[in-house]
Amino acid sequence: MLESIKKSPVKIGIILVVLIVLNVVGWYAYLNWDKPFGEPLDLPTATTEIEVTETPAEISGTDNTPDPAEEPTETPLSEVIPTQEIFCGDDPSITFLVTGVDSNGYLFGLADSIRIVRVDFQTKKVTILALPRDLWVPIPGASQYGVTQGKLNQAYFYGTEGMSFYDGTGYGSGLLAHTLLENFGLHVDHYLSVNLHAFREIVDALGGLDVYLPVDVYVKHFEQPKLYLKAGTHHLDGAQAEQVVRARIEIGDFGRIRNQTLVLKALAVKMLTPNGIKLLPDLTGRLLSYVLTDVSAADVSQLVCLAAMIDPKEDIIFETLIPVEEEASIGQWVLDEYQGYQVYALIYDKDVVTQRLADFQAGLWPEQ
Repeated sequence: MLESIKKSPVKIGIILVVLIVLNVVGWYAYLNWDKPFGEPLDLPTATTEIEVTETPAEISGTDNTPDPAEEPTETPLSEVIPTQEIFCGDDPSITFLVTGVDSNGYLFGLADSIRIVRVDFQTKKVTILALPRDLWVPIPGASQYGVTQGKLNQAYFYGTEGMSFYDGTGYGSGLLAHTLLENFGLHVDHYLSVNLHAFREIVDALGGLDVYLPVDVYVKHFEQPKLYLKAGTHHLDGAQAEQVVRARIEIGDFGRIRNQTLVLKALAVKMLTPNGIKLLPDLTGRLLSYVLTDVSAADVSQLVCLAAMIDPKEDIIFETLIPVEEEASIGQWVLDEYQGYQVYALIYDKDVVTQRLADFQAGLWPEQ
């Protein structure tokens, strides 16, 4: 074989080209290892937290006037977390804002799927929290455009490049992260935004997903419900999975969140098989052009490392910020002043939601 190669200048040329490409790619990865693939957020992250030890005056009976010498101080998160072994790097945990955008591009689009993903490198657990898109929230930083409030998924829309209502970084993800921080004190470290095209590509690249649907799935056809898939187990390709995660006819947004969770579980199981883990680096490289994210090659390597250590059925926990049984008591019609008409939104107890998100970020809820 070596003799054959020596006699073939074409083969020698091909081998040299491959070696050069591998060398260039290797050096590029080395030099850009910690460089984010996209624009990083210019918001504070969860790497520090405020430690407050004062007692309210109404409880303690003492003067509650702040003492400058006792003002809260920023303490590195690593110093307040109980000491445990950290796997796959130095980060105890990383929090991601993950959005599914209802368009085939990123110029415009609503975030119709909003998830906060907490990756814990101490407990080797991944917790995925669904946030209802209809939460009614003040939207910061867009009042000069006439926007003061809106649904949570509109915060992403107003920040997209096409709308440009947000002066910070990260476009739609940036304004959505800013909204979550200002309203509930939730910090995110990174964002990942997947549009419909990217979602279909991911599912198809994995060979489809096996999903059990507990109820029939309907789509809209000439403004009328049309049966798309009957309840039961289905092997979904990218286009079918897209219809399942978007459909809310007959089931509402909470039913759609349930179906999205079922698809995400199937996706996690497929990706975290031994074969799926081997595909992750290649899959990441192929699909990066279809997603918006500020993770780096180093971050991807850290996640791939943890993926090899966890059981997707035991170590990935799914939860919803607001249980479906609470929807009836908090769903209301409100006036969207920017759009000029009534919209259905969720009016919630802010203190309850803030506490749930704080417990989630601290790894205290849901119990694991």
